[in-house]
Amino acid sequence: MTVGSSRTGETLIKAESCTLIWSEPLHGGGREVVKMYRRRPLADPVRRWFVPYRVEREFHLLEHLFENGVACPEPLWWSHGRNRQHGRHELLATREIAGAVPLVDWLRARGRAAVPDLAPLFGLARRMHACGISHGAFYPTNILAAPANSPTAFHVIDFAHGCRFPQDIVGTRPAEFDLLDMLRGIARRQPLGDCTSWIAGYGLDAAETRRLLARLPDHRLERPWRHIRRAESDARAVLSRFLRRGASGAASRASA
Repeated sequence: MTVGSSRTGETLIKAESCTLIWSEPLHGGGREVVKMYRRRPLADPVRRWFVPYRVEREFHLLEHLFENGVACPEPLWWSHGRNRQHGRHELLATREIAGAVPLVDWLRARGRAAVPDLAPLFGLARRMHACGISHGAFYPTNILAAPANSPTAFHVIDFAHGCRFPQDIVGTRPAEFDLLDMLRGIARRQPLGDCTSWIAGYGLDAAETRRLLARLPDHRLERPWRHIRRAESDARAVLSRFLRRGASGAASRASA
């Protein structure tokens, strides 16, 4: 599973045509989870002139969240390369969260039992958004749950489609997209029932909660809708950074 070899103690987590994920021991104890995006397009080197590596983007988003106390895996390193087995590839390593399982698996294991209180999960979303990060794929597959904790601890993972804004984004469309993505993702598996208490964990008042839930029936996770929303979030992030730099420059000139 490691590039070009296999080592003692490795555990395969996912193997897909373009993605490989495994865990392996860390020197000094604990384990790391390594994600490889492999068989990248031939045009990928040209794209690096304009945008960072996918794993570089993920690493820095996780680093920002981790440093601000938002529950997520600790980012350890990222890299890229090329070999015969995997072609052009990118690698991202994070510290494994012991005992955690994907939220989607945890919900599936409960069968038809009522969905537990997910207010802490939406509280996690609030802290993520307060740090200026939109996830872009805030689904049950991209949340880890540690059920051994009381209450259950949640950690957000997989920021391949994330955006960083220069300010708190609570109340903006990119933040709302994340909340609707999660609610729709849960609803695909189990009836939501009364989820207002979950949303209260995010900090919305009754009127804001009603407005959010009114949009849920028309919210789609399929293509092209999710790609359109991600493009809008990317554009808003770029515009926010441009306006922030412009305002900062104007303030500097005024004080000179």
